[in-house]
Amino acid sequence: MRTRKFGEVWNSADLFYSDYTSMGIPTTISETNCKTLFYLLYARFASSHFANENEIQAKLKVFSTIFKYGPAWAKRLEIQTALNALELDDLREGTKQIANHANNPNTAPSTSALEELEYIDEQNAVNYKKSKVDAYASLWNMIATDVTEEFLNKFTKIFMFVSDEEDIYLYKEEV
Repeated sequence: MRTRKFGEVWNSADLFYSDYTSMGIPTTISETNCKTLFYLLYARFASSHFANENEIQAKLKVFSTIFKYGPAWAKRLEIQTALNALELDDLREGTKQIANHANNPNTAPSTSALEELEYIDEQNAVNYKKSKVDAYASLWNMIATDVTEEFLNKFTKIFMFVSDEEDIYLYKEEV
C-alpha cells in the first residue's frame, strides 16, 4: 500500500492529541473527549489505510471532521450521561401547568409582552406524574440512539474502501 495505516500514524492518545492541538485547525472538543475519540477511532480504523497519499492532508481531514461534528458529539455525550444518571423519581416528574386569571388588574393589557401580571385573583395549577412504565419508556426513547456510531461514520470516507491490496506499479525502461 502507498499510504500508512491509522495505527501507524497515531499509536497513542497523547500523540493524537498533540497533533490535534498543533495542526492549525481550532480545537472544538476537550482533551478527555479527544483521547476517548482516539481510542474509538483506533478500534475501528487502526488497520485502515488513509485514502490520501499526502499524510498531512489525511490528518487535516480527520481534524476537520472533528472540528465540524465533534462539538455536537461531545454535547450529545454529555446529555446522554445526564439522562443515564436520572433516578426514577426524576423520570416520573411531569409537566406543570399554571394558569392565572386577573379581573381588573390595574395594568394596561399587552399582547406582545411576555411579562406576567403582578395582580391575580384566580390561579389553576395542574401537575402531571408519569407512571413507572411511561417514565422508563421516555428514558428508553431518549437514550436509544447511539450518538457515537453516527459520529464515527463521518470518518469512514477518509480511509480506503477496498479490502484488496492496490495494484503494484512496475516501470519498464527500454534500452
